[in-house]
Amino acid sequence: MAHRTRPSLAAAAAGVLALTAACSNTSNDDGDQSSGKQTVRVMLWGNDADISSIQEAAAGFIEANPDIEIAWETGDCAVDYAACKTLIAGGNMADVFVTGSWNYFEAAHDGVLADLTPYFEDGEVARDDFTPAVLDALTSPSDDKVYALPMGYNIQSLFFNKDMFQAAGLEEPPADGSYTYDDLREWAALLTLDGAGRNATDPDFDPDDIQQYGYFNFAAAPIEPGYAPVLRAFGGGILGGELRNECLAEDPGTVAGFQWLQDLMWVDHSAITPQLQQEEPGHTRWVRGQVAMQQGSHEQVLAVREQNPGLNYGIAALPSGPAGQATLFQIHTWAMLDDSDVKDGAWEFIKYMATEGSGGQMGLIPAYGDRALGPDFAEAEGEPEGLVEAQLDPAGWPLAFTNTDPSVVWSGVSSQDGIGPAIEEIITNKKTAAEALDGVCEAKIDPILNAAG
Repeated sequence: MAHRTRPSLAAAAAGVLALTAACSNTSNDDGDQSSGKQTVRVMLWGNDADISSIQEAAAGFIEANPDIEIAWETGDCAVDYAACKTLIAGGNMADVFVTGSWNYFEAAHDGVLADLTPYFEDGEVARDDFTPAVLDALTSPSDDKVYALPMGYNIQSLFFNKDMFQAAGLEEPPADGSYTYDDLREWAALLTLDGAGRNATDPDFDPDDIQQYGYFNFAAAPIEPGYAPVLRAFGGGILGGELRNECLAEDPGTVAGFQWLQDLMWVDHSAITPQLQQEEPGHTRWVRGQVAMQQGSHEQVLAVREQNPGLNYGIAALPSGPAGQATLFQIHTWAMLDDSDVKDGAWEFIKYMATEGSGGQMGLIPAYGDRALGPDFAEAEGEPEGLVEAQLDPAGWPLAFTNTDPSVVWSGVSSQDGIGPAIEEIITNKKTAAEALDGVCEAKIDPILNAAG
């Protein structure tokens, strides 16, 4: 049974709006108006390559707009929204910053983000300019407003070691995902080898001497981009409904999806466990050639390029489960501080970076027009075959979804006060999925949803 609550975006914003209004941007009070130039402070996060990719993309804007000076800053805002709150409270928040789908609605809910809907209404940008699923995910279901433009997105796919598949005598996963989770489980067992070269289906297989693992999923971490696509393909999830405010944690599909993940770790011994994940992350094991398959996003392409360029690998869309093919995409966005003193310059920068300057930023899939099909992504040098089928086409699947949080409840739901302990019991093999999830909606999740209402 689904359990529902509906928060009010406008009402909940009042407190943080008051805080924001009281704290002026002390580093940029007049935007350098005295010299006729606006200074727009832009906050970035990420590694050195991420930062460089954004600054390179902005070079055209800087050259074409000598009256707008871009002052670059780096920090944890807004990969971590709490860091933004600290800057806001101190009156030192940047004019433009990069939110993610995981915290976008929380910032909008708090009144921190400027409403960009008027720019659509004025014709400066059009909804049709962007990948439909991406812009739909950024549209508030409570007021139909858009509070940021997409930098780009990443999507969950299957990355696999071609040499390991060939050595096992297996056909490679089809790029379009025309295989099943049953197939993936079978392959994972056949691709898991002990020290004597026996795979996990061999009666003499030694699970205490595994040298090569068949599969890694970030459920071992555990994080939502890992387990959520599996749960959706099995017909379940943690939260459902348009506002993600309905508890689905006890649905049969949720139980079946989590049980599939647990069985690969502890019955088949073919997947990286939480203990192994702590010793060395599963995605780095895949990059260096100890794991045959992993579910991940395009950042794995960049990791291979930097850490193991000789790896012979491929990419495929995620498989079908009982409910169909499902995947999760995460969006990075360009957002404007609602209290910015230089909104004109900030908007021009955001518009450029999301449209003409899009592509190549943080290794993401461009969401503007058809740029993802060209040299900015699909035809870029060094990309694996099947990128369109594995990374672009799935965004149009009926079961494709993003990790937006329009009800601003996910941090509580996923915490130790919510479903966190149950997930830990599943992935550490302390309880079956059915046992761990039994009663979790009423006892754990519903109180959080009701409190948010």
